[in-house]
Amino acid sequence: MAITLPERQVPQHGEFDVIVVGGGFGGAAAALAAARNGAKTCLLEKSATLGGLGTAGFVVIYLPLCDGFGHQVSYGIVEELLRLPMKYSPVKPNGAWVDSKNATEEELKARRYELVYHPAPMSLGMERLLLEAGVTIYYDTLVTDIVKNVKNEITHVVVENKSGCGVFATKFVIDGTGDADICKYAEEECEVSKNNKPGSWYYSINTKNEIELRTKFSNIAKCPQNIREMRLDGTDFKQVTDHIVYSHELFLLDNELHNEKAIEETGKIKFFPGFVPSMACFLMTRRIVAPYTMTEVDNHRWHDDAVGIFPDWRKAGPVYALPYSSLYAQRTPNLITVGRCISTTGDTWDVARVIPVCAISGQAAGTAAALCVRENVQHFADINVCMLQNQLVSDGVKLERSLVENVYEDGFSIKHKTTKTNFI
Repeated sequence: MAITLPERQVPQHGEFDVIVVGGGFGGAAAALAAARNGAKTCLLEKSATLGGLGTAGFVVIYLPLCDGFGHQVSYGIVEELLRLPMKYSPVKPNGAWVDSKNATEEELKARRYELVYHPAPMSLGMERLLLEAGVTIYYDTLVTDIVKNVKNEITHVVVENKSGCGVFATKFVIDGTGDADICKYAEEECEVSKNNKPGSWYYSINTKNEIELRTKFSNIAKCPQNIREMRLDGTDFKQVTDHIVYSHELFLLDNELHNEKAIEETGKIKFFPGFVPSMACFLMTRRIVAPYTMTEVDNHRWHDDAVGIFPDWRKAGPVYALPYSSLYAQRTPNLITVGRCISTTGDTWDVARVIPVCAISGQAAGTAAALCVRENVQHFADINVCMLQNQLVSDGVKLERSLVENVYEDGFSIKHKTTKTNFI
């Protein structure tokens, strides 16, 4: 059953060069890059905090920026954000990476360049960083639709917030929703993952008010069969609700089992649920099908339109160059994606869904949007890629072919190239 709502006029709340939808690591990096490169930028976030799964979802591990053999491959805003919580808390990167310039390769090889942090210092630090760069942030603002012109360009995004329904005018849109929601509204071709299971991270507190992060439900044998066999794609409100409700059930069961163990060890109950995520913690839901889709064949493969480099967080060795053509939409010329929304498939989707790749793709997309504004280019596909690459390099990103094409066995190079790419 469906009903027809009456037509209505809604207010325009503002006009921007670039609107970023979603304040996760991809959206935040995109907004930061766009603003730093001169674009009038607005970030719209439906919750009350930045960082997405990496803060509100308690997924507080900033995964590696190195290849696992002691060689850093990811640079730029991605590293700036990794080190951001150090300004507001005592956390430090793994091992020798805290001062990599004065460390040996052997010391760097011992542990990967990653960081375990706390949610609040990260989200508050990100907010400060964006505001200082001139980004306009609107919280508690959900984008519900878009408006297009006859050229299929997005002219406005439609929002709901405490003021009711309204619109923002824009020249370029960056989809940082994590679920490709703007791509869906734009009727772009998308791929959907149907392999999400309930369960996520939560904080447990003991009777001494000591906090412990519980990262998974490990006793799968005691998990109810209906939850164990559940698979969700996370693209409708019922599935989102199911994921949240059944994840909560697992939290309570995990806490019960945790206390059973504590009783055996100490003779008394010690733990109770402390904090639960304030969002649904899906791994992968929906992503765009862009002009180029990354797959496993891109491992150690250079792309002439590379706009970032990232490693495989799951194992040492594999390194990927991020092609610009995997970011922008095919049918909507002023729409580009970041984070989990970018065009990857198969096993590579799992590699590319994490915080560092979100930040890397975010810097690339935000920089591209700002250059389009500066150079009066109407469509993302028409940007001069060499100009984009040069700007990224100027902003701290390393786009060196050798970082991608070197292959290491036991830490030793078996394929070595020392040439650096000149994009001019």
